[in-house]
Amino acid sequence: MKKSTLLSAVLLAAALWTAEALQAQSISFVQDRDARDAIGWPSHRAVPVMGDWNGDGIMDAYYGGTSCTNGWQVRGVLVKGLGNGKYAGDVELVYEDYETQERVPETDEEGNPLRDDYGEIIYKTDETGEFIWETVTRQRVVGMKNGLPYSAFGLASQTLDFNQDGLVDLLIQNIGGNDTGTSQALVLVKNNGDDTFTVVNDSVLASLTMNNAGEVWNEGNEWGAVAVGDYDNDGFPDILYQTWGWNRADDQWRRDVALLHNQKGKGFEIANVFRPLPPSVEPNRIGIYVKEPDTVEIDEDGVEIITPGEWTERPTYGIKRMSNGNVNFIDFNNDGWQDIVVTGWADGDDTEKGGYEFRYYENTRDGWFQDATDKLAASIGEGTDVVGVWETWGGTDNVITVIDYDQDGRQDLLLMGSAVNRSGKQAYVLLNQGGQGEVAIEEVPSALVPQSGLGSRTFILADFNGDDVCDMFTRGWTDYEGRNDWTEAISISTGGVDKYDYILHGHEGNFNGAYVSERTTSFGDLNGDGKLDIVATGWTDKTDDFIPSYNTTDYEVTVPPAPESVSAKTDAEGNLIITWDDVSGTAGDPFYNVYVKSDNGVFRQVVPANIATGAQLGYSRFGAYVPSLGAAAESSSKIFTKLPDGSYTVGVQTVNYSYKASPFTTTVVDISNGIAHVRYEKMKLFQNGSELTVQSADMLLVQVFDAIGKCVATGVSGKPVTIPSNGIYIIRCGAETMKIRN
Repeated sequence: MKKSTLLSAVLLAAALWTAEALQAQSISFVQDRDARDAIGWPSHRAVPVMGDWNGDGIMDAYYGGTSCTNGWQVRGVLVKGLGNGKYAGDVELVYEDYETQERVPETDEEGNPLRDDYGEIIYKTDETGEFIWETVTRQRVVGMKNGLPYSAFGLASQTLDFNQDGLVDLLIQNIGGNDTGTSQALVLVKNNGDDTFTVVNDSVLASLTMNNAGEVWNEGNEWGAVAVGDYDNDGFPDILYQTWGWNRADDQWRRDVALLHNQKGKGFEIANVFRPLPPSVEPNRIGIYVKEPDTVEIDEDGVEIITPGEWTERPTYGIKRMSNGNVNFIDFNNDGWQDIVVTGWADGDDTEKGGYEFRYYENTRDGWFQDATDKLAASIGEGTDVVGVWETWGGTDNVITVIDYDQDGRQDLLLMGSAVNRSGKQAYVLLNQGGQGEVAIEEVPSALVPQSGLGSRTFILADFNGDDVCDMFTRGWTDYEGRNDWTEAISISTGGVDKYDYILHGHEGNFNGAYVSERTTSFGDLNGDGKLDIVATGWTDKTDDFIPSYNTTDYEVTVPPAPESVSAKTDAEGNLIITWDDVSGTAGDPFYNVYVKSDNGVFRQVVPANIATGAQLGYSRFGAYVPSLGAAAESSSKIFTKLPDGSYTVGVQTVNYSYKASPFTTTVVDISNGIAHVRYEKMKLFQNGSELTVQSADMLLVQVFDAIGKCVATGVSGKPVTIPSNGIYIIRCGAETMKIRN
């Protein structure tokens, strides 16, 4: 197996932040134990999902679970963030009337029911001896007034804008059971934009394999079971899904992986668009090639003789079915189109090699994928085949996630957990070393605490100390430093990639002041100070609880610089290609979010964000963003396929690992007959001390944002706007933005 070489160590060191080095930051938190009282519905068996549902710039939350404090009832809880650590809970139920008939009892003078000699109530009868009934109107609960569903747990729940209306929606991984009255399901929830929601009744989501076997999803690897991305670049997010359970269509138990193609916000369809390896190269043809049915004959003694059917060379075009693994969208060959990586356990038989697999599907940019696992073999060593790839990187009870670990702009894979052919727990990275359109992978060790079981516990990857390098909060099983137990770990970046301090805990339930619960921990900026906080529901000394833990780490929150220029063109197929120069002044090559918005209602955006302020509306996984590609390309780019003719505002923003984002740098593109023409419209700005005036032919709204994205002043073009103090500001007028220093 190829190991990290001196050359790779030099390359990794060269990728470290060459700007002013930061000192090690000991991450710290302080708990808010009173938030539960303001919300009014504490719970456990729930994982909070953070999002700015109403677009007011303050993060809100959704959670389900069970509340023993409230008689083991459930709610679809909407936590409205009010800013500065203040909250309001929306748990109002909706009732419907229904009628039932009741017999009318005989009563005494005081209205008490009369009883016979046996103590039974005596009921009134008419002259024929029939009971007299009266109709009583009763009510029963039919759901939440806010429209949110009941659910339990859901480590893989994510935010997305599935119908591209500019509002952040929810994809909930509902484990079911746990007193919720629900069954296991992927639940898509549409944000109506008015603090109400609608569950989308999608037939494909309803048909997916589910095991409904208690608190198990994907054989316990919940976190790796769902990924969101846009594989065909049409602007609508698609879904990758994995589990093991009872398949409704096949009426049998099976492992399952599915690519769910978004039908332009109308629903989903299962996309069988996977071309397999050639039969001569494929070690396990089950499910990806057609096999003729077995034949059964009866011999002269009446004994059944079964002859196995022959394998054909006809593909099923289905993706390889696995479970207990991970699914990921990743641009592994750096061409601007998302590829797919799938890992897990695949069934085999006497002729087909089952076991833990690691497969790479290359996007062929025509709506299809090609199994290109054999391309990874060269990165391991000469003579390695597909089985060698599986035996090198196949594993169990692990998490595999997309991250630009060496910050060179290319998307890498971080693997943490147990490996088939390696002893001890693992934490290593498959560095993307290819050029544009190339696949080249190099394995390097990481400085993160190795643990397994993270897919069913706590796995948080984000920047909590402001150095633009990911920190990691985890709860898993580790043998690190001689331990052999479930352990909480904080891996704290100290100013550059592959430089970490770490802190290990036992079962204290606290990370440097933050409350962390085993399966209920999430993160987000809860008090609006720009720092990422920890939030958990769980079981505490107060029984059920909702506990925000505010980040008190001492660092200055900064917003990354915006791209200075954006351009666009169409290719021969009519696809819009947006390009920009990578920004400088960050720890490494950052990643980007892009949108296009037309004057006739067409809207596409990579991940949900407020296009006026640039603030992220949720916390999409890093693999969903557009990579800069760094050494792999001359400039960064994003493709939107076959947009209709119209006039479009195109915006690009820079995003860092603490989810702080620049305002969008914009330009205007006119598409006519499939050809794009860019209109360059730069604002004219005049400044006199603390007053500035934006010149425009039309009267437009002028907004002034400070360095952390807060709007500090507004006005209109043609009239002076006062800037409150010295500093760096982003000025936005219409579709244009400009950065100034006052």
